[in-house]
Amino acid sequence: MVPITLEDIAKKAEAKGIKMVPTNLVGGGKNSNDAKFEIDEKEHTVKKCPSGHQPVTSAFKKGSYRAHFNQKHCSNCPLRKDCLVVKQKKSYLFKVSETKLHHSQLIAKMGSSKYQELARKRAGIEGITLVLRRRYKIDHLPVRGLIRVKVYLGFKISAINCKRLIKGLINRPIPEFSTLLYHHLFSLFSFQRTYRVKFAA
Repeated sequence: MVPITLEDIAKKAEAKGIKMVPTNLVGGGKNSNDAKFEIDEKEHTVKKCPSGHQPVTSAFKKGSYRAHFNQKHCSNCPLRKDCLVVKQKKSYLFKVSETKLHHSQLIAKMGSSKYQELARKRAGIEGITLVLRRRYKIDHLPVRGLIRVKVYLGFKISAINCKRLIKGLINRPIPEFSTLLYHHLFSLFSFQRTYRVKFAA
């Protein structure tokens, strides 16, 4: 059985117009400059290095990109310490597999502020799901049928909201707390009553 990699899943998601937002990568963390090389994946050629220099030669073979850069450009480059190029007799060799390139590009994307904001939103959503499954046992509901399950889940989610409301307002003045709690409970039972009327209709 061939193992499915994160890159395979990302390609399938992209084909369906879905953007993946993984919050953790095994073996990730260090962001090297290989993701900053300008690479044309349709033509399978390395166009430029992070400093803007074009390679002397570029080739793609057996799933890996290979490009040779002029020594005078790489020897004194300020990005040399984080670069993957290897010094050879006449040039510097840049070599990276397509899989590793995509992995590095994903790590670089994960470091952006926009990506981190999406990751935080995902963590918050998954946290609610985790609480519902572990504490409120939504995987084993004692009812059957779409309507009954929706109503049952509605009460469980309302219980979470009530707990959060009480916890957030516990230190506020008593009149303000009572007013907000009344409005919350009123909207909750109004929702249940409206839902039942629609169902009866």
